[in-house]
Amino acid sequence: MKISIKDITSSVDKTEKHQGSFDLDAFDYLGSNFSINSTKPFEVVLSMLGNKKLRIGFNTTVNITGQCDRCLTDVVFDVDANVEETLDISDGQVVVDEEIGPYSFVDGEDIDIDELILNEILVNFPAKILCQDDCKGICPVCGKNRNIEPCSCDDTVLDPRMAQFLDVFNSFKEVK
Repeated sequence: MKISIKDITSSVDKTEKHQGSFDLDAFDYLGSNFSINSTKPFEVVLSMLGNKKLRIGFNTTVNITGQCDRCLTDVVFDVDANVEETLDISDGQVVVDEEIGPYSFVDGEDIDIDELILNEILVNFPAKILCQDDCKGICPVCGKNRNIEPCSCDDTVLDPRMAQFLDVFNSFKEVK
């Protein structure tokens, strides 16, 4: 969704409200694909503070489906997007911040709400996505999901730096 800021930037101390929508249905992050199921309804508030600052504000919650980091089953979770941005305005145009560079969500005289929400999702994204707190994951030997059925595989992980010692111990077992 894009909102034109042309009218509001030509006024002083004006506020506009727009019904917001999030038009993305999927995104990629850290090599994984996530689908967007729904977004709570929200209202975008644009406010001119004097004639030099434009404030953009809204809050919503996005419902997302992704894969569990341990067992790869689908997980549905929510991420909050609380946007509070203030932009410098000069002659009706957004001034580029020299420290930050151009704003990714500003396109000429339009504000891209989808880009703002996606930025907030990525900032507030959970570090690990788990189907349950005690997810057992997938067996590295047979590939079974340990949450569904247990396996009797030996999954002892040996330190490769100690492999020489294991060879020595195994050679003594063969002598006896």
